[in-house]
Order: sequence, then structure tokens, then C-alpha cells
Amino acid sequence: MTKVFYPSPVPDEHAVVITDLGFHANEHTVETLDFRVADETPVSAEHKHRQAQLDVVDKLYGPLSIGTVKVTRSALDALGATTDGQPLTGDNTFFRTPNRFFLNSLQFSAVDIETRMTLTSDVDDYRLPTLLFEMASQRSPTARPLLKESPDTQAEPTGYRSTLEKLLNAAQRLNLHALSQTMSWVNHAKSNLLIPTGLGLQAFGIYSGLRGLQDAIQNKDAYQTVFNGAGVAAEMASIGVEAAVTRQATQMIKAGQSALRDFAKTGFAIRLARGSSLIASVLTLPFDIIAAVDSFKAAARATGKEATDHYVSAALSVTSAAMSLTLGIAALAGFSSAGPVGLAAGLILVVGSQIWGAIRQVDEIDDYIELTAHERLRTGWLAFWAISPDKDIQDRYTLAKATAEHTKRLRANALYLLKGPLKDSTEAIVNGAFTVELEPVTYTTWNWWTGEQYQATTVRPRIKDSDDWIDARSGVTAQTPGAVVEPSAQDKAIHWYLGAGNDTVLGVEDKPNVFHYGAGVKKLTGGVKDDVFIFEGSAEPLSGGQTTNTLVGGLGNDTLILSGRTRNSQEPRLGYQVDLEAGHVSVITQASHQTESEHTPHARLEGIENVEIPEGGANVIKGSAGSNVIKSRGNDSIEAGAGNDRIFLLNGNNRNADGGPGDDVYAIAHKPGCVSISEDGVGNSVIALDWRADLIESWQIEEGHLVLTSCFDANDWALRKVIIRNVYEDIDYPSPLQNNKLTFITQDGYHLVPDLPDTIEHRGPLDIEAIVVQAGTPRNPAIPNGRSEQQIAHDKDSNFYVSRINELTTLKVKQKSKFSTTLHLDYSDAELTRIEAHYSAHATQEAEGDTVKYGECGLTLHFGVRRVVLKNLASSDERYSAQNPQTGRRAFSALGSHHTFIVVMNDGSSYRLVQPSPDYDLLLDKTFIGKDPVEWKTEASRALTPTRKHYAYLQPLDKHPHYMRSWATCALLTSPTEQTGIEVLIGEGATYLVHLSPDMTLRLSTPGALAGANPRLPRASLWELDARHLGPVEITFSSNLLRIGTAIIHLPVHEAEDLVDQVRVITARGVVHAVDSLFERVYVEALDGRYFVPLADPSAVLPSELSSLASEELKVLHIAVKDGSPGNLSYNLKTRQWILDTDKSRVIETADLRKTDLCEHALQIYQDLAREGLNQSPPMSDDALRLLRGKCMELMESFTLEHSVMFARALALSAVFGIRLSQLNWLLSWTEAPPELN
Repeated sequence: MTKVFYPSPVPDEHAVVITDLGFHANEHTVETLDFRVADETPVSAEHKHRQAQLDVVDKLYGPLSIGTVKVTRSALDALGATTDGQPLTGDNTFFRTPNRFFLNSLQFSAVDIETRMTLTSDVDDYRLPTLLFEMASQRSPTARPLLKESPDTQAEPTGYRSTLEKLLNAAQRLNLHALSQTMSWVNHAKSNLLIPTGLGLQAFGIYSGLRGLQDAIQNKDAYQTVFNGAGVAAEMASIGVEAAVTRQATQMIKAGQSALRDFAKTGFAIRLARGSSLIASVLTLPFDIIAAVDSFKAAARATGKEATDHYVSAALSVTSAAMSLTLGIAALAGFSSAGPVGLAAGLILVVGSQIWGAIRQVDEIDDYIELTAHERLRTGWLAFWAISPDKDIQDRYTLAKATAEHTKRLRANALYLLKGPLKDSTEAIVNGAFTVELEPVTYTTWNWWTGEQYQATTVRPRIKDSDDWIDARSGVTAQTPGAVVEPSAQDKAIHWYLGAGNDTVLGVEDKPNVFHYGAGVKKLTGGVKDDVFIFEGSAEPLSGGQTTNTLVGGLGNDTLILSGRTRNSQEPRLGYQVDLEAGHVSVITQASHQTESEHTPHARLEGIENVEIPEGGANVIKGSAGSNVIKSRGNDSIEAGAGNDRIFLLNGNNRNADGGPGDDVYAIAHKPGCVSISEDGVGNSVIALDWRADLIESWQIEEGHLVLTSCFDANDWALRKVIIRNVYEDIDYPSPLQNNKLTFITQDGYHLVPDLPDTIEHRGPLDIEAIVVQAGTPRNPAIPNGRSEQQIAHDKDSNFYVSRINELTTLKVKQKSKFSTTLHLDYSDAELTRIEAHYSAHATQEAEGDTVKYGECGLTLHFGVRRVVLKNLASSDERYSAQNPQTGRRAFSALGSHHTFIVVMNDGSSYRLVQPSPDYDLLLDKTFIGKDPVEWKTEASRALTPTRKHYAYLQPLDKHPHYMRSWATCALLTSPTEQTGIEVLIGEGATYLVHLSPDMTLRLSTPGALAGANPRLPRASLWELDARHLGPVEITFSSNLLRIGTAIIHLPVHEAEDLVDQVRVITARGVVHAVDSLFERVYVEALDGRYFVPLADPSAVLPSELSSLASEELKVLHIAVKDGSPGNLSYNLKTRQWILDTDKSRVIETADLRKTDLCEHALQIYQDLAREGLNQSPPMSDDALRLLRGKCMELMESFTLEHSVMFARALALSAVFGIRLSQLNWLLSWTEAPPELN
């Protein structure tokens, strides 16, 4: 009986592997990149053997084609190439066409690339930069970087590696996705024009930068280097509609006609042209970028001030504690509050803790203090009678022990941080000085003799921070007081934990200093690096007469973090007032009987550019004339001043944030509330939003302000508003536009520009649209595997598409998280037949009664016989409990949700899934009492709550297509662990064999066969879908959707004049089914000779697919007579005889036939023998490998050979070709069962 063959899941990049039907080799031309390792480079014996292998495979298969560049394996090896971390060998490059895993895992040496660029003799030879661009732009954005890390190689003084790395990483991030998401506020016409244009310019800038880098390495003409190097700045560019794009692009075009000509030939430009008619004309010389950009309305409204050369590509990451934003090429500086503050928490608690001492025996006391002979004798005598030592001895002992233990604890915590969380960033921790004092403590005790309570007094040690005076300008050593030092490095920081006390510290000059300080008067001075001053808190009340602190940042980009809070209940702190320009910080307090706030000086600042206030409050922050980084978590008022400022608005609300003159960047957290921003419209402003683009509900103009409103997945009624004030002039209507330099960047990478009208006619709300100038990462639902349980990610939002073909889909929440999952179900709302809730509960006995707590609870959605199961959707929320009002006997925990689930049906209806709370009376029933745990199910109609937001029903997006060539080709599909999109195969009018795998979704098309194709193919493609390993399958075809068991194939939609692709399905035992797209039917057409096994016994029962056929004779494909007789073969199902149509009287035996059109997967025996031959020294020659392949082909074409005979012949072949089989395991395992795809 035929069974379903489930291959082991593979990574996504292994899901499709393309090989040839028949033997082909790539042509080696004069344009092929072919070179060897530089002569001066020493080569080991092992490397020479690998080089010999690569030479053989290059001669056998020809050079590799990567995009439009042909390159030999030897040339890749000379560039230091590795694949999956291993050097290139004949084994891991034994193919003609590289698969995606090879392209994604290939890495190069930056030093070898620079060497090869230096050795390039032709000044106009840019094939190597083109290869690097092709490699990087074809890689997955999630693949490892193209340049491998070389820890043994010091950073080159020329700095080329850093530039090369930035360019290649930017090329790898190029996003060819079209605008696929449907968002009501998007201007699709302008967006669809602008996205490919901007992407083309961006890619061209990167390509030009790579060419310019080669020019710089070769020390070519300075002007040409400057021109091409402009691409280095452009590689991070957010391509928009600003005038500077026009200016910069025009300069590049005028100076680089040859660069544009070569770029238009790259694979990236060709793929871009396929998807956009606009970019096809854009890349045609002459390149009139001015006309292309000026055609957009937004670009036509230039204000006259030229935009900057560097545009923002924000990398946005927000947690509840911190947000970071990348601006241009430079990353934002500064520490997140979760960093030094969080890591220092342990030390702060230690410094502020109060340690109790215990009385020990005399030997223990003597470990800490020196006792005289008399004191030792008396203490021992008192201890014998269980009497405490004399008070002076006890006090001396308590002080000494507390000092020793606190010193030990500080050192242990410092070592933990230096060897753990701060290992890579910190080389030394310096703890401030301290003393130990004894303080009396009164407590209530019991007199056992009298039976009465009484008040007693004892003493306990209290840690008190002392004053420090340290000059560490030349460095921190083990002799520095309080220092714990680990191995140093150039950029490692020094952390100072000073606590309270009056301290003066001169930090290390050439190291970053991080000062953690508390109460007391501080005079802290940093060095020339980026220093951080962290106010950790004060237990002391504010004192108006206290001298203020002095914090000197010095050179570098220095930051002040005010994380401390005072504990003066009489004057609660409202916030801080920080003025970086004036150089002072004060604490804003409010006495209960006063209405006006008071300002108490806290610190005088010198050379500090950045400020962060993690504790909230209502702060007033003013920046300096330079560039500042301001992180706000309160209801703050911010005036950043001049300069290119970066402002983080991490609270739900603020009073206002004014960036002032300059190009400012705002990063806004996704929290309910409203934040207000003021910008003058002179400089460019970037607003980075920490939420997805689809959560934006509207863009409106209200009273001259731009108002952006967004929602939340978990809460329908919470809103996030962002107001950009005074976008229009505050004059009588009509009011003209005064700020059209706003760019918004969402968490998923969309760059949005509001499509603002030139004037507004009234104050009322006016809905506007936004233009997508750079596409982000679309919400692409993954396709869960129907055979296994799908784990829900806890660290990101996720999407799944559940096909109606799946009988059971199971998703499980492993960990509670704040993120959401959207399920796109291929069912209408009416098809949901019922919802079932399942619960698990157990009782714990406590003194006051039993407490019932829930275990894993979930839901099952029923669509007839098909189900979608959600496990561990909720469990007990430990914060809440309720008691039954009737009995009072039991406490019931409330249910707490672990994860937000949104369900979207294919008819557009959307719901939020909620686990209903069960009836508490059920838990009091006798069936529950005494049973632990108890599980039950119940109907749950209340589990679906309609969402206020309209969620779009999404289907999986197409992945980057695989091109099947213009000759017969084979595609091997293997089910990935998680299918992240629809695999796409593009035909070019040949015959293609596709080996299907369970639970995969595929799309087939031949664009060149369409009526409008230019050039048009002379014929359509023939697709042969091998479904043998899917087991007994039902084949259905409707609306261009072909279902073969659990495999889904999307077929092309044809018009009347199109050439129509032919599709065949090969099922178990080689039965061929034809798919008739015109009448939407599937019928048995033929037998496939490669997989058909003749039935020698006429009485044997035919497969059900064949027994019901009206015709007794079926044609047989892919089979021929061994002697070469012409004609087509067929097979008589009744007589079990072969028939040759050119000589029907001839008796043909099975032994007279041979299989044809075998793919490489049927030649596994050749693959294994060839690899053994390549591993020999010297390797087998390419001529010997070709001959070996021919012999193996003859062997596998035979119909009648048993596996034992094939095994014997394989051994014979190895002997004939002189192959020494190092291991027989592969060959022995081959005899146990037929190869999977033979």
C-alpha cells in the first residue's frame, strides 16, 4: 500500500532545489571572473587539494552563474569564500546551479576582496563589484552578512572594510516587495510610482559606491572616486520626494553613464524592471531623473532650502524601558535605562542595605578583630554560659565583620558584572569608599521566666558612604581604591559606583566613564570619550543650602541620566528642569500648602549634550545649540534648540516637544495617549513610530495641525495620537502649507510622507492620504504545518494563514507576551459551526480553605469536520481571586490571557478571541471536589468579540521566484519547518519535473507565454507534478487552484490569446493525470515510464485509478526501446503487454526498454561515487566524471535490475574508475530501499 512520505523539515532556503534533466554545463567566456589565490599567499597542502577539486568541478559544470555574473569556484575560493562556515570544496560546490542555501550561506574575506581589487589591471573592469552587488542583493535579509568576521585580522588602516561592509549590508536589505497591504489612507497611485523609482535610485547608489570603493583602493582619479563614493551616503538613504534626491541623482547620472549602464544589467535591476513599467523607462538612457521626480506633486512644492545629502533609514526597536533609532549612517548614541541602571540594581541594593551581625564563638570573633589574652578568656567564659560578650568587644566585632562582608559582597558583584552582563563593554568597576556605623534598634521580646513582654535594645551595622577623591586620568589599576579590574580593551568603559558622600573623581581620559552617584556633593569629570552620568537616587531630603554637584563631560558625546527620586514627603518631586545650553539642572518640587513650584539646584553641567529622565514626572528640558539626544518618559515640555536633535517620546502623553532648527528625529513609543510635536518646516523631520503601519487608522488636518491616529491589537478603545503642530500657517483661511518636510517611519519599515494639500479652507477635520515612499516588510502570514503543533512566538507579532484544506491546525502559546497573533482563516463567518472552550483546573489546600487555580485553557474553532485548536490561551491570573458568596469555602483565581489573538475570516469579518471565565458553581460540584486536576469542555459562544478596527484578510505572499530555464529542468520541493510564503516557479517554455512535498503551497506561471509578453515564447510550459510521495491523494481543480492531497498549486489565469501551460500529475505507481484548465477537470491520461512498475501477472488487481478506465490501452511517457527503434510506446492494462505504435506486432519485453528523462535525483549513485572520486588525491578528472555519469545513467535507466544487482554493478564501476570507497555506509543503505526519487 502506498504511504505518504514525509521528508524531514528543512530550513526555508532548502525548500526548493533546482537541477537539470540531462547533463548541461555553463559556458566559460572572456567575461567570466576567473582567478586564483595571489602568488604571495602561502597555500597549505589541504588547500591545494581543495583547489584541484574546484578546478575539476569548474571544468565539469562550467562557472557558476550568480545574477548576471559568471564566476569560477576557484575565483570564489581566492576571495576567501566559505559556505555555511566551511571552505569551498568539490563536494559542497558539486552542482551547476547554486541553490538559495549556498547563496545565503556564502561569505567572503574583506582582505582577500581588497587584494583582488588591487590586482585588477583593467581600470574599467568592475566585474568584482558587480559580483558583490549581485550576491548581496540576492541574499535573504535574514541571512548572515556577506563579509565574514576575521578575529585574527586587525582593522585595516584604510578603513575600506567598514565601508564595504555597510554597502553590502545595505544591498542585502534592499526590499523588492511591492505595496501589497491594503491600507485605506494610502495614496496607491503615487506610492506605486514612487516606490520602484526610489528603490532603483537606492540600489544604484549602492552599486556606484561599490565601484567607487574599487577606484579608491586602486587610488584612481579623485573626482571619479568622489562621484562613486557618493553611493556610500546614499546606501542608507530613505528615498523620498525631497529636492536633494533630484540633485544627488542628477550629479551621479552625469558623472557615471557607464555605472548606470552596468547597473541596468544586474539581476536586481532586471527583477525591478519586471515588476514596474516605470523603472524600465527610468533605467533607459538618457536617465532624466529630474522629470521623473518632478512629476510627483510633493516634490514640486520645494521650499527653496536644499535638503540634506543624507536621508534617514531608521532601525527602530522599542521595549517598555528604551528605544533606539538609527539616523543615516551613524547610530544614535547613549545608554538605555535598562542598561546601566538595571545592571547596577544589585550593587545599589547592596550599598543601601543594612546588615545584621550575629554573635559567634571566640575564634570567629578573632577572625575579624584582635583580642587581648584577657578579652579572649573572658569572651570564651561568657560564651560558655551563653552570655553575650562585653559591649565594646561585640561592637568592635560587628563593625569589623560588616566591613569585611560588605567589601567581599561589592567585589563579588563587580566580578559578576565584569564577567557577565558587562563583559564586552566594561574593563573596571570602582566602588566608592564606605564606613560602617552602629545604630541602636529597639524591638519587642519575651521574658521566658516572667512571661512578660518588654522592650529591648540592640545595635546593628549601617553602611555609610564616605567621601572619595580619586584622580584616574591616566587610568584605573588594581591599586586604585575600590577597583576591580579585568583585561582592558580600547573601547571598554570604566564604571564608578560612588553612592552618597562628597566625592571628587577625575575619570579616565581615554576611556568612556560611567558615573553612578547618589546624595552628597559631587565633582565628576569625564574624559575625551562618551561619558555617562547617572543619578541613582537619594534617600536624603532636598536641602536648599546644599552645594550643587558639578558634572563635566569634557569632549565626546556625553549623557546625563536622572533616574533618582527624592524621598522628602513634605516636598514631593514633580520633575526636573534641565537646561543643557545654560548648564544647570534643578529639581522641581511642590509644597502641599503652595500652588507655585520651587526649584532646588541639583547640578552644574559642562559639555553634556544628552539627557534621559527614566522616572517620568513633569519635566522641563531645554537643549543646546548643538545636536542633542533627549529621552523623555514623563509629561514633559521639551525645547531641543538648534542642531540635529533626536527626541524619544516614551510616555503616553507629553506637553510638547519642539525640535527647533535643524533636521530632527523623533521616536515615539506605542502607548495609549497623545503626544505633541512642533517643527518649523525648515529642516527635515523624521518621526519613527514604534508600531506597524496597518495600525494607523487615519491622517487628518485639524485646526492647521496634522493628527495621526493609531490603534492597538489588544484593546479596541485605546488610541495613540501624534499631533504635528502648525503644519499650516496660523492665519485666516485659506491657510497655506508651511511644513511639508515630514517623513514617518513605522516599526515594520514603511517610510510614509503625508500628502498635504497646498492650502486648507477651514478649521474642521480634513482626511488626507499618505504616500509610501519606501515599502516596509508586509504582513505575510506563514502557513502552519498541518501535521504538527505550531508554537506562537512570544517576542514579536505573528500572522498565520489557515487553509480550509487542513483538517486540523494546532497553535500553542508557550510563553505569556504582550504581542499579538492574527489568524487569517480560509472560512467565512457563516462556516463557523461552533466554538468549544477547554479548561484545566486544580485545587490547593490552604489554612483558610481551598483555592482553585486554572492550568492551560484554550479554544477550538469548529468548521464542520475541520478544526483550529488554540492551546494555553489563558491560565490563572495570580493577581486576582474571588470567593463564592454562598459558601465562602473556596477562592477562585481569575483567568488571565497569555496572548492576543485576532481572527480574520475570508469574508472580511474579524474578531478578538477571549477565553470565557467558567461558571464558578461548576467548581463546587461533587465531580470536581476530590479530583485533582479536572479537565472539561463546554460550548463558548462568547469567545468571539467583533473588533472595532477592520483587519484585512491576507493570504500568503509569493516568495522570490525560482526560474526554471529554457531547457528541461527539475525542482525538488521539501516541506520547510514553517512555510513563510508561496513558492513560485517561473517557466520559460520547456518541460519541468516538480517533485511535490506534503503541506506545501506552490505557484506556477510562464509570463513569456502571455499574449502581451515581449519577447513572446513560441510555446507554453509543460509541468509534470510528481505526487507519488504524497500517498493516496484526491485531486481537485477549481478556479485555477489545483489541490493534490495536502499540496496546493496555484495555476496561471489565462486570457483568450495566451499560450496555455499544460499540467500533469504523477501519482503512485506512475499514473499520469492530465489537468484540463478549460473545463476544470482532471483525468487519467498516461503512464510515466520512469515510475511505472509493470504487473507481470495478468490476474493481479490493477490500481483503482486504472481499473475504472474505459480504455484498455494507455500511452507511456519517458520510455524508449533500448535498440533505438522509433515510435511511441503504450501499455495494455488487460493483457499487460507493451505496444510500439510503429510495429504493433513486435513482442516487447520489459528488459528491452529503458527509462528516459531521468533527473539528477535519480542519479544519487553517481553523485556519491563522484564525491568519493573527488576526495581522492589527485581528484578524478572531469573527463572521468563525465564517463562515470554516462555509465551510472545506463545503470539507472534499466527496468529490470534488482537492487542487489545494482549494488554489485556500482561496486564494479568504482573499481573500473579507480575509486577507493572510504565508506560503504551510503552504498549499503542504498540497497535497503530504492532512492526516494528514482
